[in-house]
Amino acid sequence: MPHSVFDPRLVVLTVGGKRVSLPATLKLTAALRGLLMRSCPEQPPPEWFSGHRPDGKASAAPHMALVPLAFAGSPHADGRILGLALILPRGLEPQEAGRCLEPILWDPETGLPNSDLRLFDGDRLECSIEIETRERPPANLDPRTWTGASRVWASVTPVVLNRHFDGNDRWERAAESVKDMCGHVGLPRPREVLLHPVSLVEGVPPARAFPQLTRKNDGGRRKHAHAVVVFDEPVCGPVSIGAGRFRGYGLCRPMEGNGDKEAR
Repeated sequence: MPHSVFDPRLVVLTVGGKRVSLPATLKLTAALRGLLMRSCPEQPPPEWFSGHRPDGKASAAPHMALVPLAFAGSPHADGRILGLALILPRGLEPQEAGRCLEPILWDPETGLPNSDLRLFDGDRLECSIEIETRERPPANLDPRTWTGASRVWASVTPVVLNRHFDGNDRWERAAESVKDMCGHVGLPRPREVLLHPVSLVEGVPPARAFPQLTRKNDGGRRKHAHAVVVFDEPVCGPVSIGAGRFRGYGLCRPMEGNGDKEAR
């Protein structure tokens, strides 16, 4: 079955402490990345871990992405972030992943999950994280909720467009660019992409509630929108697309039959 360059075996972390909602995604993933980079037992961290080559330049190969797992997709969902997931590149050897992640996520003396992990942003963000080990976690912390096969996928965090589009047909051209983005992560080209200011997934805030990403070269802001992506055949997740996919934006959720019906 078609799939992306990302491994479906998500490393799920439960978020505790102060309530954090989906618009805080960039702050939360930035704090998590800082913690992981500082704590990695191999310094400098390997390319799959950091997203940078040994010379410091951005990696062109698939690497680890950090995404929020929110209370979404049900009538009473409110969009609060219940956990975070580390999405590893498909094909990464488990021993290599464990060598870098186990010393961070597990207490080497007790063999239990490390309960001393804290995320701060120097302002209001303050929460704890711990690897999820429950046999029956909440649905939104279950990797299968985010990786199940579906023809229709809807964004839970907005998809960041790769450039600015002008003109009366700007949204049509933007939708075509999102189709190209799917190819960038190894997915087949979608049959249809629909861009909206609001998400098809219940409980998700509108796109305007999410801070915009900034371009590194000039500091300009990148446009983003919620999306519904329709493939000709079911594809396996995780589906994370767009310029912000490594930082938590562009994360999609499989909609199965109901999503297909609504998308049409």
